Amino acid sequence: MLRQALAALLFAGLLCCSMSMAVGRDTIGYSETKGIFANHTMMSYDSAHGTQVEFIASTGRTYLLYPGNTVIVKGSWRLDRTEKSDVFNICFRYPSNSSNPATGNAGGDWECQIAGFYLGALREIIPGDQLGLSRGSEVPFVLSRARTNFTSLLRKLAQ
Repeated sequence: MLRQALAALLFAGLLCCSMSMAVGRDTIGYSETKGIFANHTMMSYDSAHGTQVEFIASTGRTYLLYPGNTVIVKGSWRLDRTEKSDVFNICFRYPSNSSNPATGNAGGDWECQIAGFYLGALREIIPGDQLGLSRGSEVPFVLSRARTNFTSLLRKLAQ
């Protein structure tokens, strides 16, 4: 419980600092974005996908634990400049032999969104690759679509 509260405070602090740097916009700049995303594991949840967990490495690689998958989806990430010189998109690309179950779109192409929007949609962020997603191709456990948190997943990993 304490770990979850501390993680929530860290996330709120990062979001607050990032958004204040964005000076009233829903975007953040390159160095702030890279510092928040690189070498962190992100958790998101939406009704179309369920819970997704992804380690975003500073090398430009990503390692996605997707609900129901028995293998890690390895991809790439980058930051792209938009029309505004201080606004960046965060972009992800997954293998061409993968597909997005929610949209039916095949992988292989870059998909981008404003970095601040992506950050705002995250449920939790933890430093490093604590679930070991970058260490192999097999998942540490099959992820359920249900909402969860890192405390529960780290417990599951320890079993």
